Amino acid sequence: MADYYNFQQVVQMCGIAESTLEQLQSKGLLEPTVKRGRPFLSSQQVYRLRIAVHQASEEKIDLQEALARVEERWLAQTTALRN
Repeated sequence: MADYYNFQQVVQMCGIAESTLEQLQSKGLLEPTVKRGRPFLSSQQVYRLRIAVHQASEEKIDLQEALARVEERWLAQTTALRN
């Protein structure tokens, strides 16, 4: 598994439009790493995005809301593991 994916790869993996990724980035919900002037998402970010896409579809909610929930849970779990 690659450590980083470009937006075209993420679009294919998650089944969402590149413009959707750009919107999520502009709202601060995705923070890509820029390499050679191009944005890349880590494998962890893609994993969480895929979960959010699935959750948004299942619960019939906005992808932004689903991603915010997934990120909140991930942050809480990460914080709990550090303590």
